[in-house]
Amino acid sequence: MIANALSDAAWPVLTSLTQWWRDVGRARKLTAALSIGILCATIYAGSVLAQHIQDLFANKTAASTALYMDSVVEPLVQELVAQSSLSEQNRAALERLMSPASSGKPVIAFRIWVHDRIVFSSRGELVGREFSPSHSRARAFQGEVVANLDLDGDDDDDERALQVPILEIYAPVRQTGTNKIIALAETSELAVDLVREIHAAQYTSYAVLTSGAIGLILVLFSLMGGLQRQIGELAQQRVQDKLLNRRICRANRRVLEINEKNLRRVGEELYAGPLQLVAFAQLRLDALREAPDNLGEEVEAISAALKQCMTQIREVSTGLTPSDLRALSLAKVIGTAICLHEARTASTVSCEFRDLPQEAPFTLKSCLYQFIEQTLGNIFRHSAASAKVHVCAKCEGDRLDVELICRLQPLGSQLADAIETGGEGVRHRIEALGGMLSAQSHSDQHVSLVASFWIGEGSDRQ
Repeated sequence: MIANALSDAAWPVLTSLTQWWRDVGRARKLTAALSIGILCATIYAGSVLAQHIQDLFANKTAASTALYMDSVVEPLVQELVAQSSLSEQNRAALERLMSPASSGKPVIAFRIWVHDRIVFSSRGELVGREFSPSHSRARAFQGEVVANLDLDGDDDDDERALQVPILEIYAPVRQTGTNKIIALAETSELAVDLVREIHAAQYTSYAVLTSGAIGLILVLFSLMGGLQRQIGELAQQRVQDKLLNRRICRANRRVLEINEKNLRRVGEELYAGPLQLVAFAQLRLDALREAPDNLGEEVEAISAALKQCMTQIREVSTGLTPSDLRALSLAKVIGTAICLHEARTASTVSCEFRDLPQEAPFTLKSCLYQFIEQTLGNIFRHSAASAKVHVCAKCEGDRLDVELICRLQPLGSQLADAIETGGEGVRHRIEALGGMLSAQSHSDQHVSLVASFWIGEGSDRQ
């Protein structure tokens, strides 16, 4: 019942914390994660440093004890080289020397070990007893002076019962004149003052580490706050740049539309005015040619001039965008440009359409028509009828790509530059709509031109 009640109470708290964490921004999540990492690193460093301080203070105390053992205890235990126990005279001398009054230290227990057997102890009932091996004695028999505040031996029950800090020191005792270890001297001292000093040093290190961690976290929050403000400003500037770019593209489309209207008006006037008048004059000249007078040569000259004028007017009108493109789809606009080119040059151009939109701005249709018509004209102008051209128009997301791939047998090295140079007017139109025109020569027999447009929210449907 209690577990169910705790679970029911904890679930709403956990849910609210999870929802809060989801609502927190990425920058704050990163800052929180780095702060937790700094705290964990600080705790780990503090624990390592605290243990190091404890070992340093304990080893400092053990060093003086080991020096005392070498100078005082070592001569009294040399008989352990030849026998397994100490004489009564040496035992009495050790008891006098290791008393607190003689050693000047708060010694509460003293023992001499040979392997895992006690050969001398301040507690007589332990003499001659063997105990299980310990890690501290094993290290001491390797030649180390071992000091620790954790009693790990089976012989330390009485010391544990005191419930006071005790420093246990194991000092190896060597045979005089050699490095052979013949016994261990174990000293247990009261360590109340030592523990107080250790704690003071540890608290100082904790304060330093904590202050550094808090300072680092504050600097981190300050840096993250500054970066977040800069990111916000950049994002706002990006939005403004997009809006400005859309306004520029829209203005360019309006300008191009006006130009197209003017050019279309010129074309319609050419068809409706000069072309009909020239045709009427040509009919009248045909009638004069049939008359029996002497104006034959003049009539022929006028007729040739009028024919040349008609040819030039047709060429000017052909270069203009047809007025009926507004009602056509993108696929039909491209197909119309290709069909008119094939009719003029008696050539064949293959085409491919992928996912083209049904509706598009008139300026985009006009630009594509001019791009197809002028590029095909430049290609066949430089390569005659040997060119094989493939037009591929595809739409992926908001991007429209129209690519003209030209293959020749053989292909002139200057063709790519000539096509790109001849289409500068088309390039300006494409760039005015926010698009891009690129021409590449992949090999001696392969040239491709790609016109790319963005037809997303920045485009106005007309």
